[in-house]
Parts: sequence; C-alpha cells; structure tokens
Amino acid sequence: MIYPSLLIFIIAFLIRLLNIYFSNTDVNTYISEDQFLYWDWALQKAFTSQSTLPQNVLVERMPGSFLFFQFAIWLVGKNLFKVLIMQIIIDSFNCFIIASIAKILDRNFFLIAGLLAAISPLLVIVSSQVLSDTIFLLFFNCFIYFIIKFHQNNDSKYVFLAALFLSLSLFTRTIVLPLIILSLFILTFVYIKNKFNVINTIKMLSLFLIFSLILVLPRIINNYNNYGTVNLTNQNGYHFAHWVVPGVLDFDSEQSKAEYYEKLKKVSKKIETIENPFEKSSVLSKLAINTLLSTDKVNIILAWCKGAFLNVFAPSLLLDKKIRSLHHPSFYESERNVKLWLSKLFNEGKYKTYKNIFIFTLFSSVVFVILTSLGLFICLKNYTFSAIFFLFLVIYFLFITGPVFSPKYIHPIISILIIFETLALLKIYGLIRKFFQQG
Repeated sequence: MIYPSLLIFIIAFLIRLLNIYFSNTDVNTYISEDQFLYWDWALQKAFTSQSTLPQNVLVERMPGSFLFFQFAIWLVGKNLFKVLIMQIIIDSFNCFIIASIAKILDRNFFLIAGLLAAISPLLVIVSSQVLSDTIFLLFFNCFIYFIIKFHQNNDSKYVFLAALFLSLSLFTRTIVLPLIILSLFILTFVYIKNKFNVINTIKMLSLFLIFSLILVLPRIINNYNNYGTVNLTNQNGYHFAHWVVPGVLDFDSEQSKAEYYEKLKKVSKKIETIENPFEKSSVLSKLAINTLLSTDKVNIILAWCKGAFLNVFAPSLLLDKKIRSLHHPSFYESERNVKLWLSKLFNEGKYKTYKNIFIFTLFSSVVFVILTSLGLFICLKNYTFSAIFFLFLVIYFLFITGPVFSPKYIHPIISILIIFETLALLKIYGLIRKFFQQG
C-alpha cells in the first residue's frame, strides 16, 4: 500500500503537471504582468554578484524568489515549462506540509487535508505562475508548522526552526515583517502558560528575534548606508498611493477621486527627478496617508471590509490564464464596482461562457467559505490555541491586503482554510455516518 504522504505528493504533482502541460508555456505568450519582472530579473541574475540590474532598481523586491528561479534556470535551462515543473514540485511538497500541520491537531486529519490541498484550485493555479507566492508559502507553512509544534511539545528547538523559516519568508516577501514582533507575543504567551524560567524566556525570545531577521540584516544595513533608511523595499509608497487609497475613494465622491488623482499626477511628476527610490516612496506614502487621514473613517472601514469579502469569496479559478483569456468585463475598468461588473457580466451576451464558469466557481467558493467557517468553530472548540493562532493569521493577512482585490491574496492563508475545511468535512462525515448507523 502506498504511503499517505507519497500519495498526497503524487496526486498534487500530477494535477499541477497536467495543468501546465495543457498550457502553451511559450515565454512570449504565457507570462504576463508581474511575471515578466520575475522572469526577466532571474535571467539578469538579480541579487547576485553577476547582476546586470542597478542597485536602486533591486530595492523594489526581496531576493528569495528570484534566487529560486535562477537556481531552477541553472538546473534545467531557460525553459519555462521545466522551470514551472521545479515550482510545482515545491507546491506538491507544500501539500504535504499542510497535511503535516493538520496532523499535529489529529493524525486522522493528515490524508484529507493533504488531498484537499492537492486539488485546491488556488494552489494549482498559483503554482503555474512565475511569482513569489509558491516559494513564500513553502517557508511560511514551515513557520506555522513549527509554532504549532512548539506549543504542543514545549521544545525550544522548534522556536529556532520557526524563526529560521519566518526569516526565509521575509527574505522572499516583506508582508510578514510585522509578524516577527507579533510572534514574540504569541511565544511569550506559550512560555508563561508553561511556566518557563523568566531569564530563559527572555533569552529565547531574543534569539527568535535575531534568527528572524538574520537573512535580511545585510539588506537593512545596505539600505541604511546607501539610502538612509531601514526599510527593506521601496514598494510601500506606490502600493498605498496607487492601490490602497483608490480602493478607499471608491466610497467617496467623484470630486474627491478627481482631486486625489490630480494630486497623484503632480506628485508622480515631481518625484521623477528624485534619485533615492526610498525618498520617492516616502513622498507617495505621505500623500496616501494624508489622504486617508482626511477621508471619512467609515469609508476606510467599508473599503477594508469590501476587500476582505471579495478576496475570500472571489473564485480562485478566475485566476487561471485559460479562463482569463475568455471574453469578460474588467473589474478595474468597471470602477471596482461589484454591482456594475456583475451587471455587465450577466446582461451582455458576449460574456456567456465566462458567466457560466463564474456561476459554477462562485457556488464552489460559497461552499468552501461555509465549510471553513464551520471548521473554525470546530477548531476553536477542540484545539483552542491553534484555532486562535490560525484566526490571528487570517485576520492579519486580510487586514494587510486591505481594499486591494484578487483571489490570490488569500494564498498565504490557504493552508489554514484547508485545515478548517478538513475539520468541517470530517465532522459532517461523522454526523452522516452516525445517522445511518442509528437508522
């Protein structure tokens, strides 16, 4: 009989392989948007001594995923299909880690959680894209695994391993930077709960902080020496000014939008002459923050709630390149207005194929959300610490994402949602089995 872990890996790998096999993986037609940057930078050996890119350009991103793609290209050549195979191997291993996290709660969860991860549309689709998400999820899943393992076993080696993988996550994406401090509070709670020695606790927390930052310390020092900042990347300003604020202003007047875009246009022109990329980001950040401070706070809350709702309910299958190539209305060209977008989709006959797929995938998403919600309550009842930790991470990523919409923004927490879904399905199965046994 095949081992469950091997079964999970094989099924996950075959599904992902079929997905890219039936895609035209020609570089010129397959990759789009941000994927161009990842592929191009990998070819230009970004973040190595052989890099052909200027330093002030490289501060836009973290090195982790680019080094992975360079390694893949070195191993299999400049063949996108083979590089993607390297990535789907990583994602297939992700499915095993998700199953392993579930197993810490109950060994009976292992196979179901692993199989659900193997067939997860979001994981399958994202693993076929040249982006940082898959390699990031590998590191972040390991961080989750070792935090839960530490709570269960009280073995300090798991604290170091959690810190190491959190550091690798940060080396790939800056989104986890605040989690380093927040994790210290979680670890402190565990130490207090288990009545650890105070001196030993302080030492372990200090080492966790150091290990979490160890991979990015050279970058922090370099940025401080060259640009006078300890920020890791210069993306914040652009992100806030071009994505977050417009999402909030969707709930404001047309006049407010027009005034903001006029200010943004002037500021963008003004910073063209600034050489320091972090200074450019700072100027954009100030504009964004000042705009948010002068905006009705109700609009900010509504924007964040809208973002969380859409990111959770938006069907992940719509990210697939084959489906995106179908004729459909653009959400952003529909003023990010859900009602307007749906009106176009359902009232215009030219979108019929996309509409039918959307209805099916939306139904699947609703079922998934219901199951994960049920699973959360079951987890809270039976595995309180893990449930609170999981819920904390879910809220954190939904908050950080804010009013920016895409199904891929729940990718960092998909492992947790799959574990909740596992608990719900097994509970439902148990109730059905009990009903028929009694009958």
